[in-house]
Amino acid sequence: MKPFAPAVLTGGFLSLSLALAACGDRPGAAPEAASEATVDLSGGPAAAPQAVSPTPNAVPALPVVDEAAARAFVREEGSTLEVLTFERAGSVTKEGTVKGYAAPVYAVPVAAGQTLKVAFKPSNTNLYFNISDATDQSGAAVFRGEVEGETAELKAAKDTTYVITPFQPRATARRGSEGAYALTVSRN
Repeated sequence: MKPFAPAVLTGGFLSLSLALAACGDRPGAAPEAASEATVDLSGGPAAAPQAVSPTPNAVPALPVVDEAAARAFVREEGSTLEVLTFERAGSVTKEGTVKGYAAPVYAVPVAAGQTLKVAFKPSNTNLYFNISDATDQSGAAVFRGEVEGETAELKAAKDTTYVITPFQPRATARRGSEGAYALTVSRN
């Protein structure tokens, strides 16, 4: 408990009854909010609260990852979801393995106007990756690595979560083939 400090008043005296009322049942105790608030008894108009303006160079936060929507892309037994975390304008490299139909699925938040770049380096020519918008539950890919290649560049029109899914074609997946890859993901 903080010691009681008498208030400086303009145009009046603090009466004993007011002081006792502020202390409640404990005479001599400090009012609970005495050190936190200042009372203006000058009779003038109260000052309006001042709005805090954002810092001119403030960078908006990344959108929150829609994990529930991203989990819908984890379809195969043995597959996992990993949310990629790195600087707003930065990159991260992940190494992984596709075994049969099972592979890690990666979710990455991207703010409106940012560009997502993905570079996929497979250990064999039977590994590919797709990129989907987590909010599009149809499963349609916005980038198909099997057709478009090992490097993707997408500009986000809105805040979104992109889902990156490494995979291999059905013919090699059903045989249980395995392949490793390195995936470099960046935003700017």
